[in-house]
Amino acid sequence: MSTPLKQAVLSYVRVFAAVVLGMFLADGADVFAVDATDLRTWFSAGIAAVLPVAIRALNPSDHAYGRGAS
Repeated sequence: MSTPLKQAVLSYVRVFAAVVLGMFLADGADVFAVDATDLRTWFSAGIAAVLPVAIRALNPSDHAYGRGAS
């Protein structure tokens, strides 16, 4: 796996995990009281939060890990 691709994937994972954890804490959910609705909400928020990272990765002028990165 190339370094720019690895950086992009790690950014996706960090953003997704931070948002899902934030949603979990904001809901005040108990680990043993999690249902499918909670999981769907957290997963949707995580996907929405990853969108700016995906846009950055597709930007050819982004030198960090965009399409134009070496």
